Amino acid sequence: MPSWKRGCIGTSGGGAFRWSTLYTAAVIHNVAYLNHQFASEVVEPIQYGIGIHAGVVIVGDIGFRGHTVFTALGDAVNVASRLQDLTKELDCKVVVSEEVCKTAGPAGDALTRRDVAIRRHDGAMAVRTAVDPTVLASLVDPVAESDEPLPTAVAAE
Repeated sequence: MPSWKRGCIGTSGGGAFRWSTLYTAAVIHNVAYLNHQFASEVVEPIQYGIGIHAGVVIVGDIGFRGHTVFTALGDAVNVASRLQDLTKELDCKVVVSEEVCKTAGPAGDALTRRDVAIRRHDGAMAVRTAVDPTVLASLVDPVAESDEPLPTAVAAE
């Protein structure tokens, strides 16, 4: 069962992929909405890239007294950030680590597989990419793996 705090999820297995896919769908929807709303005011539409990886992280308010910030720390956070950076180089919207796909994700051929170099990691890392991120929603069983209903909308706090 997922635990929620300011947009972060704690879950395992297929549930992790399921919930990360819902957050991805929310980003896609919100960016499309903003691009539509400001189409006449901006030259270029808002672009985005999403990196999805799994692992142990430390999440919370970090800082001193009134100067705290909510953040996540750990190798999994760094890898997810680097995967997000790769969306530009790989010309796609979403990069999902193979580890996430093997543990919790879609069928092997659902997303394009690539081997990439990740800074500060030995050897190549296998990832899956999606040029059209809406394909992720078709890979999730809406009633699988959870007694908890899916949210109708995902919003930042």
